[in-house]
Amino acid sequence: MSCRFARSNETTIFAYSVREDWRAKLAEDAEKIYKHGHTCNKLAFVTTAEIAPGERDEAIGFINEQYKWPLELYSLERLRNLLDVQFPSVKAIHPQIFPPEFLAIEAQMKRTEQRDHILISYAPEDTVLAEWLARKLTAEGYLVWCERFKSLGGENYPDDVDDAIQRRVFCVIALYSQTSLNNSDVTRQRSIAFGISKQIPNFLIALRIDQLPVEKLDQATRQLVFVQFETNWAEGLRSLLGKLEAVSCPKLLPNGKSVAAGAFLEKDVLSESAETVVTNYLHIDKLPDIILRFSPKQAIPREKLDEMKLEWAFREASERLLLSFHHPPQSLATAHELRLVGRGSWQGTEKVEGIVTRNLVSELIRKALIVKCLQNGLQHCQLTDLYYFPFGLVPGDKLRYRWPNGKTALINAVGERKYSRGGRDEHYRYYLSPNFYVSQSLLDGFAVLVRVRVRITDTQGIPLTPRKANSRRKDLCKDWWNGEWLSRMLATCQYLADNEKIVMGEQQSEQIIVAAEPLNLVAPKGVDEAALEQGSYEREDILVPREDDEEDIEEEKVEL
Repeated sequence: MSCRFARSNETTIFAYSVREDWRAKLAEDAEKIYKHGHTCNKLAFVTTAEIAPGERDEAIGFINEQYKWPLELYSLERLRNLLDVQFPSVKAIHPQIFPPEFLAIEAQMKRTEQRDHILISYAPEDTVLAEWLARKLTAEGYLVWCERFKSLGGENYPDDVDDAIQRRVFCVIALYSQTSLNNSDVTRQRSIAFGISKQIPNFLIALRIDQLPVEKLDQATRQLVFVQFETNWAEGLRSLLGKLEAVSCPKLLPNGKSVAAGAFLEKDVLSESAETVVTNYLHIDKLPDIILRFSPKQAIPREKLDEMKLEWAFREASERLLLSFHHPPQSLATAHELRLVGRGSWQGTEKVEGIVTRNLVSELIRKALIVKCLQNGLQHCQLTDLYYFPFGLVPGDKLRYRWPNGKTALINAVGERKYSRGGRDEHYRYYLSPNFYVSQSLLDGFAVLVRVRVRITDTQGIPLTPRKANSRRKDLCKDWWNGEWLSRMLATCQYLADNEKIVMGEQQSEQIIVAAEPLNLVAPKGVDEAALEQGSYEREDILVPREDDEEDIEEEKVEL
């Protein structure tokens, strides 16, 4: 359908799709419009699917580049936001869709409800920070909704979070991390909050908790002013509290400190004995002192640079200058005529070739770990940008590893599962994928933070759409708690190691050496396991229907 705007004499063509593969439908409709020669000054596309920020930018860029048309994308969530926040009057002129009785009740509810809560929106991988923030904010006297807690001194966590954001929430604190960018629930909550923020300033408070690749952010997100939690939680909290004070966020909880303590220090499960806590941080035993500078004979094309990063850890300082701890492999040095043009210590220097030294060192460590993964047989998926264990890499597709108490076990590196929904069964595959982040604040030095992610594909190894992959990931990981994630982290790190060390670099003076065993901390109080719900850790990871996966994943149940 098309519509001509009289004032501008421009034609906007509207198209819609109820298909899950909305992106393919968009391309088909655009090609039909172009093929039939329809006048089109703007394309508007409505879909019932969820659209991730990166998908939105990619689609807009494609239509503009291919056909020179501006593209407006509307998901159901965006239409709902527009009707609820910006154009509520539209509902009144469509009584067949929005009964007047319903609108009257809705208006009454809006008059009687009060915006008094802070909602923390986060991905499951960021639960630790979300819980810590919930406790800190509650202790300050704020009413906080955090999914982890049924209640924190106020009303129970809402059953309908979207409705609560629109009617009961004073502000949304959104935790932005790489993992959260692919979480459809979090993306939807942020979208609602962003829409409301156009009417209520500072309604969306964005917290950046790790490095965010700019290419994965949509235009709106890139313009947000983030509260920095990336390197120091304490400083981030001070900035956040200052912002909440500035916007006069209500403090309605006079006994906030006791409420927060009660939520986190449940006396009935605490013991007086000290307990060892295994972290997901790896100690860096050795770093090279020297940054090497290499220059190619000619500028290297971007696609070639991307290929080189799969074999060599380096940073581009300019088109003709590459920085690294290591000499490049001989094949790369020969192919691009790389010459060593300089070397110098990074210790005690603020910047190297205009790059903040600590950030440069962190980047080179992380890239070296990625190269190490690929050298050990992991593969790179361009669609998901994950480095993952493929089928057949390890015997029986199982990783053997050792627990901190010395016992050994097996865990699946890959597997196949059955997903059931609406009476239909569908099989999918999953692949463990390690992610590495480098902390610059732990123990006054550098440390490697290891997170295990999961790549989801169909049975042919083709990645599923983000929406499908997210539902299968939830199905797969719903019973993976601390012990399950720890086992997979240990197995991955020990696989990459030789003699308990992950060594990167051929020449001894250039080597980065990372301990494969995670750092342990000692808590002054422990957890009384007997007081916890019986059977809460008696879970098995049964894989179906592959015949070689009939056994349990672990050889024996191990207590840390």
